[in-house]
Amino acid sequence: MRLTAQQIANLIQGKLEGRPDVVLESVASLKNAGPTDLSYAEEKYYDEAVRSTAGCIIVKSGVFPRQTVIVAASPKLAFAKAAALLLKEAQPATEIHPTAVIETGAVIGEGARIGAGCVIGKNVRIGRDCVLYPRVVIYPNVQIGDRVIIHAGAVIGADGFGFVKDGNEYVKFPQVGGVVIEDDVEIGANTCIDRGSLETTVIRRGVKLDNLIQIAHNVEIGEHTVIAAQTGISGSSTVGPHNVIGGQVGIGEHARLDAHAVIGGQAGVLNGKRVRAGEILWGTPVRPLKTFLVEQACLAKLPRWMDEIKKKLGN
Repeated sequence: MRLTAQQIANLIQGKLEGRPDVVLESVASLKNAGPTDLSYAEEKYYDEAVRSTAGCIIVKSGVFPRQTVIVAASPKLAFAKAAALLLKEAQPATEIHPTAVIETGAVIGEGARIGAGCVIGKNVRIGRDCVLYPRVVIYPNVQIGDRVIIHAGAVIGADGFGFVKDGNEYVKFPQVGGVVIEDDVEIGANTCIDRGSLETTVIRRGVKLDNLIQIAHNVEIGEHTVIAAQTGISGSSTVGPHNVIGGQVGIGEHARLDAHAVIGGQAGVLNGKRVRAGEILWGTPVRPLKTFLVEQACLAKLPRWMDEIKKKLGN
């Protein structure tokens, strides 16, 4: 889409300084941007912004007499919103690749795009303006809201990992629940979301999931939570709204994370653990970040302390 600098300023509620008639067609970094590109600069990159050939740059403050800039309180956020407008393409009503398999009873919403090799199971409901990239598999009876993006290779609605021990063998526990994915969710490549066993696995509105995440049966992820790659969430756990979960985190079964919690990368949340609202936790098992940092500092000193102890003991 082509927009003028003034149009973008109006749309993101920023203040334009410079030429209002500059036409912008795409976005780029300060280094790579050309005369028809929009970019942005945090304050520490202002020297690079001065040298940039971008048609327009979003900044927080400062004087740029030779460039067209838009002043916004949060340049990165304003840039993301403007980029969504510039990169928006006109789409047909609905686009389904000829190699996609759509089973009986599936309903595809208006404006949805279904990529090559996708499989959409029986009685699946996919909302308006969704995008499914190649080789996405949606098992039967899954419900997907509007404007959901699912990247290549993701699997939604496979059986959960549920078995009951019977002597030396295991008997499969029924996996007959569903999956509900609400509006404006984005799911990364090769992420798996299992169906509930007897309940429903729920991904609430606005959740953003990175690549290679495993979400087990009966899990609920609260609104606008973000989860980084290679995290695994065990069955029947609840993650509250607005959580931030780093990469390679392991969450045990029946754990509960209240709203606005932060879990650092490679942390471990034990089975049944409750994380209180607003807590910032790191390590395995998870503990307050300050405690974790003190412990790590002590661990780094252990070799020196051991040498001192040995000298005192005469060894």
